[in-house]
Amino acid sequence: MKLPAIAVGVMLCVALALPVAGGEIALTVVNIETPQGVKIWEPASVVAKKGDTVALKLINRHADEHGYEIAAFNVKEVVDGNKTKDVSFKADKSGIFPIKCHLHPAHVVGQLLVLD
Repeated sequence: MKLPAIAVGVMLCVALALPVAGGEIALTVVNIETPQGVKIWEPASVVAKKGDTVALKLINRHADEHGYEIAAFNVKEVVDGNKTKDVSFKADKSGIFPIKCHLHPAHVVGQLLVLD
């Protein structure tokens, strides 16, 4: 049976967002610029289950440095221009927690959703 390209794409996207191994979430987050000139981390929202280890690969595609902060989990990183940084933390409490760029707070807004 042949699957339509859209169905295959949806399945790939879902597979990339699933836990990679017992309680670990791995996600690549890229700093991009929107057509309106706003620099954001994409995807803006990250979802995990309480108790998961969250491993993020932060890729900054701009010449200037950008920050990535999830204060509730003591994540506060500066990613230099055109560089990559890996960060991981344990999602040990449930709730909705803001993600921001502590260097340019007006540019980057997101959230971490940790489910029970």
